[in-house]
Amino acid sequence: MIKSDLIEQLFTDVMKNNRDGIIKTANEIIEDERKKNHATMANRLQNIINQGFIIPKNSVSALSLNDCNEQESKFFEIMFPEKELSDVVLTNENKQQIQQIIHEFINWDVLLSNGAYPMRRILFYGCPGCGKTLTAHAIASEIGLPLLYVRFDGVISSYLGETASNIRKVFDFAKNDNYVILFDEFDAIGRSRNDQHEHGEIKRVVNAFLQQVDSFKGRSLIIAATNFEESLDYAVWRRFDSTLRFDMPDNDDRVRLFNIRLNQFDGSQNIIKEFAKHMENFTHSDTEQAAVSVLKRCILDGRRMYTKSDVETAVLQQERLVNLRKTQY
Repeated sequence: MIKSDLIEQLFTDVMKNNRDGIIKTANEIIEDERKKNHATMANRLQNIINQGFIIPKNSVSALSLNDCNEQESKFFEIMFPEKELSDVVLTNENKQQIQQIIHEFINWDVLLSNGAYPMRRILFYGCPGCGKTLTAHAIASEIGLPLLYVRFDGVISSYLGETASNIRKVFDFAKNDNYVILFDEFDAIGRSRNDQHEHGEIKRVVNAFLQQVDSFKGRSLIIAATNFEESLDYAVWRRFDSTLRFDMPDNDDRVRLFNIRLNQFDGSQNIIKEFAKHMENFTHSDTEQAAVSVLKRCILDGRRMYTKSDVETAVLQQERLVNLRKTQY
């Protein structure tokens, strides 16, 4: 664990916006990690400093967070994710693409100085519960930026023209700092303008979003996620620099996800494989819930090893929930 005095000093420097102090304290933390033989963590922290992402000049500050008034706060929530890409089970193709997105964003200035922009607008689509939101959190963590999570329950209004105005307010706030901006359940505002079942308001909303995206110059990464890609407007698709499809995991993916969640405990992987047939309809989210159930059982029992009984109970319980969900939809 990092020494408490270093943590206290780092927080003090952050609140004072003391960039030099932050970097000095960060280097001391890195050195402390190396002394503890935590080379991987030390190298990752050093890489963040090398890329200039320890409080960049335009980065989010405590002051800007305080500037978020009560009215604006209903439109979005600012989070500081702790998930990493290693916490997400991805296809090789998606993993490579996400690593490229992160690499380009971190090297924003290098690309810009050579006449090129990094990928700034990404669309995640596919099956529900298959890691889209979690991946957005992990990207924010890997880049080192806060996540600005757009709350559509606050943005969408029944009053004519107000939804479009609220979308503009989100972008107006975001342009003042650096964020990973997540529009989850994006189909709520990105639906096709040609849908005969939609009224004229959806056209204004889609047009407003397109205009804001086109004019947005902030140093932020915009991620939209949807389970209903077929309902999106064609023009919306063309605004994204990259699109990633998230499909149902296979059994190997589910076993990998189980192992990630239970890596702090001892136990045989063969136990998990033994119940793979019961997880054939599990999404990433279903698998994680079953794994977390095992984890909590071990913690509360004071055990460092999970058993076949733990896995069986958790998997069969989750299987019943999955089957119940299938009968309802």
